[in-house]
Amino acid sequence: MLGASLALSTLLCFPACNGDDRQAAITREDYILAYVEILLAADQAPDSFAASDSARAILARRGLTEEDLLGYARQYAEDPSHLALAWQEIHDRIRNPEDFEEDTTGDGEVGSANRVREQ
Repeated sequence: MLGASLALSTLLCFPACNGDDRQAAITREDYILAYVEILLAADQAPDSFAASDSARAILARRGLTEEDLLGYARQYAEDPSHLALAWQEIHDRIRNPEDFEEDTTGDGEVGSANRVREQ
């Protein structure tokens, strides 16, 4: 429920925010991974205060801010199909987490994920 309201508010709130020509500070993958983790944590939280605390901790660990997430949404406010596809990806990863794994090897960069390949 929280995820649906968060997604809806993101999609509905930002079409009015136009004229901002700045580039998004985060990548699509950073945006998706942060929201997946935040929404999964919120689903496990006993209340909205705990969910907010979890979200802040997740963003801090990923080196992101709320403004980074909002900035990404603002960047694509004029392209609702882009945001819809990002939210579909978020939904897919929450529904089928076993199909995705976060890459924590290599250069240690947070925010890159790979679809798990079936063999």
